[in-house]
Amino acid sequence: MKKIKKHKITFQKVSIKELIAAYVIFLLFATIPNIVLMHGGQLALFTNSNFIWYLIYWFIVTLIFIGLISYQKHVLFDQPVSQLNEATRQVAQGDFSVYLEPGHAREKYNDLDYVFENFNLMIEELGSTETLKNDFIANVSHEFKAPLAVIRSYAEALKNETDEEQRDMYTQIIVDETDKMATMVTNVLKLSKIENQALQPHIKKYNVSRQLVETLLNFEKIWASHNISLDINISDDIEIAADPEMMELVWQNLLSNAFKFVPSGGQVTLRLQQNNEGTEITVRDNGEGMDHNTLNRIFDKFYQGETSHTNQGNGLGLSLVNRIITLMQGSISVESKLGKGSAFTVWLPLHHLNN
Repeated sequence: MKKIKKHKITFQKVSIKELIAAYVIFLLFATIPNIVLMHGGQLALFTNSNFIWYLIYWFIVTLIFIGLISYQKHVLFDQPVSQLNEATRQVAQGDFSVYLEPGHAREKYNDLDYVFENFNLMIEELGSTETLKNDFIANVSHEFKAPLAVIRSYAEALKNETDEEQRDMYTQIIVDETDKMATMVTNVLKLSKIENQALQPHIKKYNVSRQLVETLLNFEKIWASHNISLDINISDDIEIAADPEMMELVWQNLLSNAFKFVPSGGQVTLRLQQNNEGTEITVRDNGEGMDHNTLNRIFDKFYQGETSHTNQGNGLGLSLVNRIITLMQGSISVESKLGKGSAFTVWLPLHHLNN
């Protein structure tokens, strides 16, 4: 993710000591008239002339302190608010590089300092969201270009091809690429709805054992044609409380990945067990495995670690799986080593089921 360079906006600090000093000076000014009017230890008569000069004196002193107070207000309040207003204007125009510098040390923060700090946190989050949005749009555009280029290429070739077998092959490629695009659009929409909380889960109790077996049977052609052996350990009639349609997407993606990366003659393992704390489902293959860098990014949108299989997916499946499992208040973990295969483990709590 691109890091946004911040430019700071600061305001002048005025300490409590300075305010106390100003108050002491004010008290000293207040005693001067009494000192002037004292003669020989006794207070002089307060004549009309003295009264006029007394009023003039206090008028001047009042003007001075009004000026000081106005200056303090300008420094402590008007300037920070003006800077905050300017910063919000820049953000409204799409500039997320603004940074407001608090005027005091952390242990001496006032309310405006906390406002500045919260503003900076908000801008940091907005900047990250903007970067993610731009990356998402760029990735979607890139993923659409590849199948569209293939479709266009084979459509052009189809117009001039007279051989029936070649025409059938070109047509099937176009259909496959169209299906790939349709799947990606579906996953993008579902992922977007889940992230924006527009798609809420419909929790109900159902038989997950049956669902896993039915999903597994959808891949029968793949394991039969590639001579892949299955190691299945699923207890009958295990129930969970979750959204059945969303969970079907989870099993579909995990099993699809397992069959995609396992070699011919390899093995796919499916385990389901339940205890007093939760339900655990593991999908394991003895395929190519993943390195440390791929493991760290495996749930990122559009990330595809193994480039030889990029034409078989779009990098959205595991991201969608992760969002769904989080929505179900569960967790997903992965273990993998290069050349040793991978294992994805989904854990779902029992509290929904108990309720």
